[in-house]
Amino acid sequence: MAISAQDKILYVANKLGLTSLQNMQGSTGAVYDVDIAGTNSIFTSASQHLAPSITNVNDNRFEVNEALLVECVGFFIYNSSTGAIDNFTTQYGSGTTIVWDLVIGNKTVMKDMPVFGGGSPYTFATSGVLQQGAAETPEQIIRPRHQTFLEGAGILIPPQVEWLVNYKLYNAVTGANVPISETWKIGVYLFGTKVLLNFNTTL
Repeated sequence: MAISAQDKILYVANKLGLTSLQNMQGSTGAVYDVDIAGTNSIFTSASQHLAPSITNVNDNRFEVNEALLVECVGFFIYNSSTGAIDNFTTQYGSGTTIVWDLVIGNKTVMKDMPVFGGGSPYTFATSGVLQQGAAETPEQIIRPRHQTFLEGAGILIPPQVEWLVNYKLYNAVTGANVPISETWKIGVYLFGTKVLLNFNTTL
């Protein structure tokens, strides 16, 4: 029997003793941020960035009774001079690989996850929708790149627990480190089922 996103959220909430989470509002949502400083860590300095242009969070922890069940992780790049959004293959080359970790609290819950370059990817950052590039074939439409989809029920980021994404860039042929561009910075978004604060009393 398949486990739904709601089942996973309630199961983890029960394990953590978050008894009020079941009364909150369910939604779909995403959090995103860019490593402007080039520190190989994303979300750790979100409070210093200009929202909502390159981030939509003020802190890398959710408020009480808010949470995100991560079901998709996607990467993009941001031009720190012009504000343009692009895919990392265009600027870093098709031989570049991102290897990343998702850290929640003091636990690495996804480790050494690869995102390979090549092809024309999709990002949520193109007019807010997934778009088809001019050179893409119908077959490529169903094979988006630079995204990692979490099979099953995803991974929950609970309330009031810090999260971050650490990453490094490598040359897929030589294994050498690829330096972060002075202009094109790496960004990431975490997408999935969101739990929003729900006031059950009249304000």
